[in-house]
Amino acid sequence: MKQILVVDDNPLNSNLAKVILVRAGYSVQVLTCASDALHYLNKNPVDVILTDIGMRDINGKEFCHIVKSRLNTVAPRVVAYTAYAMEGELASFRAAGFDAIVVKPASRRQILAAVDPDGVY
Repeated sequence: MKQILVVDDNPLNSNLAKVILVRAGYSVQVLTCASDALHYLNKNPVDVILTDIGMRDINGKEFCHIVKSRLNTVAPRVVAYTAYAMEGELASFRAAGFDAIVVKPASRRQILAAVDPDGVY
């Protein structure tokens, strides 16, 4: 079973993602800030991180960079989960190293396809 970490400081968004992912059969941990997520990742491997961009402590792009550089070749798939949807912003997310981008509000299919692009939804 894939382990997924959802990092979002908005309970409505994180709970929605969690419900969708749990119903699809994933094991899900939800945290509300990037610094807590970094501590969690030190002890808990995950397959995918679904992270907000606009968080209070560390923004999502910086968080993605830290995860990718710290975990190197064993880095999990990192998905931006954001309401920032302007084309320039999306390009900057790709440049930051995100494996996929999900724009809020997102459908069940969009979230699942970003988390597991080889799945059938």
